[in-house]
Amino acid sequence: MINIPQGLDFFIEDHTREVCDFYLKLLETKNKEIYTHSCQVANYATGIAAKLGMNTKEIGCIKMSALMHDIGMLAVPNLILDKFPYLSLRENAQYKRHAAAGAAMLENLPEFGNIISIIRSHHECWDGSGYPKHLKGANIPIGARIIAVANYYDRFLNPAISKYSGDKERAAKELQDKMGILFDPDVVKAFLSIIVKE
Repeated sequence: MINIPQGLDFFIEDHTREVCDFYLKLLETKNKEIYTHSCQVANYATGIAAKLGMNTKEIGCIKMSALMHDIGMLAVPNLILDKFPYLSLRENAQYKRHAAAGAAMLENLPEFGNIISIIRSHHECWDGSGYPKHLKGANIPIGARIIAVANYYDRFLNPAISKYSGDKERAAKELQDKMGILFDPDVVKAFLSIIVKE
């Protein structure tokens, strides 16, 4: 079962939990690195949500969304995942479909509610340059804005895809530079205040 901290799981029905467990187990089997990344993003996202003063139910929803944010990778061929980030334009376009694919996997399960829109929107950007719908600013669900920051930070530190592996100061500087462009400034500020204390 998903290891959700006590007090954050009261709103999650058994069926919803079972569906999440199923998809996460598939993701872990397909690509252990993406599964581990999703768990780390969930930890960061939970901290950001708490820092922003969200209530227990909202934090639980964001944690679940973060755990599930990359389930659309199940629809991406291993050949592309193994090459990332060194993809051709055609491969990159196929890779980018994972956000919408993840949402589509859950769209007939109404109990997931806001989780679906968060998964679909986690690659949207503050300035409207993201995908899949080019949402802008506050039109992007707050959960997706939170996950976008957590996702970028963890990816930036990943030795498999980043030449700045382990350079937390550089990662923090990149987030600062992209405030108001790619990321919600308030979300970045909340996250930076957390990692400064680490």
